[in-house]
Amino acid sequence: MKNVTSLALASSLALCAAAYGQASQADPYPTMAPIAKYLMPSAAAEIALARTGAPPSISADAEILVLTATGFVVADKGSNGWVCLVGRSWTAGLDDPEFWNPRGLGPGCLNPPAVQSVLPQYLARTQWAIAGATREEIAARAKAAYADHQFTDPAPGSFALMMSKDGYLLGADGPWHPHVMPFVAYDQMNTWAAGFKGSPILGPSSIMYYRKYEPVTLAIPVTYWSDGTAGPPIK
Repeated sequence: MKNVTSLALASSLALCAAAYGQASQADPYPTMAPIAKYLMPSAAAEIALARTGAPPSISADAEILVLTATGFVVADKGSNGWVCLVGRSWTAGLDDPEFWNPRGLGPGCLNPPAVQSVLPQYLARTQWAIAGATREEIAARAKAAYADHQFTDPAPGSFALMMSKDGYLLGADGPWHPHVMPFVAYDQMNTWAAGFKGSPILGPSSIMYYRKYEPVTLAIPVTYWSDGTAGPPIK
């Protein structure tokens, strides 16, 4: 994988947003596929995959969400304040051409600050998408919710663990690297030194995938998967 975009959570390689706007015929996923294409074979399979987002010391006691034809539902209530789920492609930047890719499966576990400030936005996007909203309708609703302070910038310290070797991150065609994924406001990239030469903190290859009212995802690669086995070398 060469860049990181969403919770979830999904990451993508794609055309820049300008090219996307100028050449819609190059958009491989112009609309949402039927919801069945985004669902996993069973709730049990999705629960197991969601728990691989973080080490068992975290995920065993986390709340687990699974996607159904009507939205995410709680499969296990949990007790430690974390939430694990398998993110879908619509948690990517709103202008990411992979936004509707049905193959994306990003297991991740969100810490309590992210559960409070980021997860509500991703759950709302899911509901809107399933209800048939277009990308621009989702964007308009998100912008309005941000203006009304229903949605906020990510709370300080918000991050997700994405340490599963069984996910399918967009653009990576597989799990890429295990990583910590901070959530930051649009204008906080420089504060995190994201994408700076020599910095261990990676930013999205194109900030143009994001709009100013949505969470931006960064990535800090780590050396091992959630099961303790070694990950690929970090270059």
